[in-house]
Amino acid sequence: MSYAALNGRADQRPLLNYLPSSLAAPLRQVYLHRPRTRRSKLLFLATATCLFVFLFMSRDSDQSQYQYPLTYNYWTEHPSYYPASQRPEDSSILAPTEPSVGENGTLPSSLQKSNPSFHVLMPATEKNAHLCRAVTSGMILNYPPPTLIGYGKEFHGTEYDAMASRVKGINRYLTNSKHLKDDDLVLIVDGFDVIFQLPPEVLIRRFRDLLKENNERLRRKYGVVVVSSQDGEKKELVQKYTQRVLFSASKICYPNPPDDVGCVTVPKSTLAPDIYGPKTDMHPDGHLNRPRWIHSGAVVGQVSDLKLIYAQVAEAIGHRRHKHGDQLALGHIYGKQEYVRELERRRTHSGWAEWLWDKLGISEASNLTGIYIPLEPGRRYEYGIGVDYESRLFFNMLHSRNDVEWLKYSNVTKVSRVQQEHGVPRERRLTLPTDIEQHAQNPFIVPKMMEGDVIKPPYNASLDDLPDPKNCSWNDLPLMTNVHSTSVPALVHLNGDKALRNPWWSNMWYYQWARALLRKYMRSPRSRIAAQSSLLGGHDWWDMRGGEGGVWTDNDEWLEWEELCEGYEEEIFGDGLGEWGKEDGGQYEKPVYNQWGILIAGKGPPNIDVQQQQQQQDGDNGDGK
Repeated sequence: MSYAALNGRADQRPLLNYLPSSLAAPLRQVYLHRPRTRRSKLLFLATATCLFVFLFMSRDSDQSQYQYPLTYNYWTEHPSYYPASQRPEDSSILAPTEPSVGENGTLPSSLQKSNPSFHVLMPATEKNAHLCRAVTSGMILNYPPPTLIGYGKEFHGTEYDAMASRVKGINRYLTNSKHLKDDDLVLIVDGFDVIFQLPPEVLIRRFRDLLKENNERLRRKYGVVVVSSQDGEKKELVQKYTQRVLFSASKICYPNPPDDVGCVTVPKSTLAPDIYGPKTDMHPDGHLNRPRWIHSGAVVGQVSDLKLIYAQVAEAIGHRRHKHGDQLALGHIYGKQEYVRELERRRTHSGWAEWLWDKLGISEASNLTGIYIPLEPGRRYEYGIGVDYESRLFFNMLHSRNDVEWLKYSNVTKVSRVQQEHGVPRERRLTLPTDIEQHAQNPFIVPKMMEGDVIKPPYNASLDDLPDPKNCSWNDLPLMTNVHSTSVPALVHLNGDKALRNPWWSNMWYYQWARALLRKYMRSPRSRIAAQSSLLGGHDWWDMRGGEGGVWTDNDEWLEWEELCEGYEEEIFGDGLGEWGKEDGGQYEKPVYNQWGILIAGKGPPNIDVQQQQQQQDGDNGDGK
C-alpha cells in the first residue's frame, strides 16, 4: 500500500472519534482491514480439503472392515428378547405380597409361595475343608442351604473331563430341576474357593441396584426401539439392550488369546482410568489392570437367563476340548454379544460424531480392531451379560491381593489414611456402605424361640459367648474392603495365591466367633411357624424345600453339616475345641423323646415304644435295689 494511501487513511482516523461507538467499531474494521493474500487462501482451502478427505476415509475404512451393509439391522436379525416375564431388577424376592390370614391366625392349606425363590448352587464333587468354609460362612450369614452339583459322583478323567462334568451338571440342574422356576434368582459359585462376607439381603439388593444403574447407561448408549406387542394390536417402546446377569470381573483375559473376541470387544471398566495411578491398564503382569473381563467363578441371575447361557457353554465345550473350556466359551459368548451390540450402535449413530467423540477421548465405542465374525441371522448373540467391575458383589482375588484391606470403619484414623497408603490417586471418602447399615441385621442378635422350637444345641455360657449387639455393630467388624473401588464385596473368590486362603479366612469378621455363630444359626426356628414364614416370603427359608444346618445335593439328598464337615473343625474354627457337637461333652447328641415316643432332639431311632422303655427302666431300677 502506498504512502499516500496510508497518509489519507491516517487523515481520516480522527473522524472515527466523533462517531457513536456502535458505528466506530465496524468502520474501524473496514478501514484497517487487510485483504487475505492468495497464498493464505490456498493454504486454508488445502487444509480444509485434506481434513475432509481424512474424515471421509476414516469413516469409510471404519465401516468397510466389518463387511456388513449399513442397512443390516443387527437388533432385529438376532434375538434380543428374554423368556422371563419379570425383569430381575423388579424381582419381589425381598418384598413379597402377603397372603390373607384366617380369623384364628392360620394360613390357607393351599397356600403357594407368593414371591420368587433364591437358590445357591455350588459345584463340588467331594467334601474338604474349603467346601466346609464356604458352607459355614453361608450358614452364619443365613444364605439358603446350597445345592451341591456333582457331589459324591465318582470321577476319573482329565481336567477337561472334570470341567465338562461341572458345566453339564449345572446346565442339567438349571434345565431339569423341579425346584427352580424361571423367575427364581440363582447364585452359582465355585464350591472350593469361595467364602461369604455379607448377608444375602445385601447381595440381592446390590444386584438389583447394579442392573438399574447399568441399564440406564445402556439405554443412553444404544437407545430404544418401537416393537409390536405379541398380539400385534399395539406398539411398545422397549430398550434395545439390557443387563440381566452379572458375572465376576477379572483383571486378565484368560485363557483366551489377546486378539480373541472375548478379550478385544468387551467394554471398558466403569472405574476411573487412573485408579491405579499412571500405569493403570498398562503394567505387564496385569495387577494394575481395571477388572473388565468375564470370570466363571461367580454369577447371579434369573433361572431363565442362566439356562440360555449354560446351554450355550455346554454346547461350546463339546466342540473344543480345553481344560478351561467353560472360561473360553463364556469369553466368546460375552465378546460376541458386545461385538453385535457395537455394530448396531455404529449403524444407528453418526460417523462424524463418532470420530469427534473419539478425538475428544469421550467415545463409548467398543474396540473392534481386527475382529470379524460371520453372523448367522436368527442366532442368539444377546444374553444380557455384564460383569461386576467394582466388586460390589464379587471380589476376584486373582492379581488383586494388594487391592484390599480389612477395615473397622469405627477406626477413623486407619480408614482415613488407607487409600493414601495404597497410592490411590483420587482418594474417595471411605465409609461403611449404607446398604449394610440399613439392611444387614446385627449378626450378634440372638433370635427369639417360639413354643415348640427345639433348642439344639443347648446354650453353653462359654461356647456361645458373643459380643453384646448393643456394643458391637458392623462398624466395629473387620470388613474386607477394596480400597480402590471403595466397595465391601458380598463374597470373596479365592482364585489367586493358594497360600493366602488360610490367612484370608482367619481375617474374615466372623472367624473369631465362628463356632458360636454357627451354633446360633443351628438354633434357628424349625417349627411349623418357620415353614409358614417361608411361604410368606420370609428369610427363614429361601425356597420351598427349606432346610437348616445342612446342604442339598442335585439328587435331592440332604446332608447335615456334621456329615459334611466332620474332621475339618480345626480348619474352620481354629479354636482347639475339637469335634462339632462334642465341645460340651456331646450332651445334645443324646436322643430326646416326647411323651409319645417321637424323637424331638439328638440322634437316635425316629420313635420308640414308650411302654416297653418304661418297663425296661423299671426293671433296671429293681435290679439296682
